[in-house]
Amino acid sequence: MVEVKKEEKEKHVYNLEITVEEERVREALKEVYRDFAHRVNIPGFRKGKAPRGILQAYVGKGAILEALARVLVPQVTEEVLGKENIEVIGEPDIEVVQIDEEKPLIFRLQVMESPVVALPNPEELEVRKYRLEVRESDVERELERLRTSRGTWEDKKPESEAVVGDLVKFTVESRDYTVLAHDTEDGDTIGREVLGMKVGEKKKVSLTDSEGRNVEVELQVTGLMEKKIPEIGTEFLQSLGEEFDSVETLKGKIRESLERVALDLAEERFEQEALVALCKNSELHIPEPLIDIETRHRIDAFKEQLEKDGLTLEKYLELTGNDFATVEKELRKLAHWNLKKFFVLKEYARKYAIEITEEDLVEELERLARVSGKTGEAVREILERNDKIEEVKERLKTQKLLKDLVARVKVKELSEAVNFDQWKALENPEEEMIA
Repeated sequence: MVEVKKEEKEKHVYNLEITVEEERVREALKEVYRDFAHRVNIPGFRKGKAPRGILQAYVGKGAILEALARVLVPQVTEEVLGKENIEVIGEPDIEVVQIDEEKPLIFRLQVMESPVVALPNPEELEVRKYRLEVRESDVERELERLRTSRGTWEDKKPESEAVVGDLVKFTVESRDYTVLAHDTEDGDTIGREVLGMKVGEKKKVSLTDSEGRNVEVELQVTGLMEKKIPEIGTEFLQSLGEEFDSVETLKGKIRESLERVALDLAEERFEQEALVALCKNSELHIPEPLIDIETRHRIDAFKEQLEKDGLTLEKYLELTGNDFATVEKELRKLAHWNLKKFFVLKEYARKYAIEITEEDLVEELERLARVSGKTGEAVREILERNDKIEEVKERLKTQKLLKDLVARVKVKELSEAVNFDQWKALENPEEEMIA
């Protein structure tokens, strides 16, 4: 028999004190002693034949009780949570209060229950849908990008000065480097300092090292290169392929490509807007301890990223003028939003039976195979070896869910189209939920 005392500490957070009767403890002990008897070699006894007293004296009472807890606590925990109908998030916190061979087992659990989510009716959600137009200036800009990508680097004349866009070769303490000359404030310091310099010239430059200290180095320019951009003519068109027999044909292809991009971007944005509308109109309570855990994970991930960039959290705070409380507050907001999104999507998938079939997975593996030049079987083997199959399934499930969602919501077509410049200025729809 198992006795349970249950207390709701806060919504979806429960403290449980569980008492397991002596009879069940004795039955579990038989299993524990039997297991030790067959695993431990005791001089003078065949395996499985040593008496309990000898076995306990040999391995120690503490080891016996630890093994008892490992056997009995998980069993009883699963039974109790099932009986109490608690769907647990994460691992329970367990505290053993009393454990003895001749007494009831008493232990405490603190568990977090998966939030109950009340979804809105997606058919009643009105979601705005943008139209993204392609202007002639967009086509011209893309054409210029194409010309630039086909450009070649050539050495400049020795008496030339470095100007914006030049590739500058230089040495510092006999080590060779290259930098792209620029005049923007947000770029690297050396890229600005080399402007106007000629081959052979030296200059002392003040830089900031990875520790935030100012250091002075002397650089010497050893070479200057400029990019020669091809003119739009027969030779340029032929380099792109036989199908491009005129500038108008090329512009037409560029426009078609940009229009496909515009449609994809608008559809992706529509899915984001629908997801935000779904979450915004869903009701649920996320336990504070769960937000605490997610926030700590995000802080740890942030620290790891800073370390990869050569910074400590302390140095980052010093350089940005922030304090830890501000960073933690922002990461906590992000943690809350991502948890809400997770539970809402989970409930939507359950309610509308969104699942990934083996056919869905095979189709995605074949797509990845075409991109990588491998077979579908080889792609699957690589993903399984790196424990990535479940990630692929989750991504496919989210994609499938969003397609289902946008098919249900009311579409609010915006009367005026936006151009690519306006598109870049749009705020991420999730920002409203994080703020």
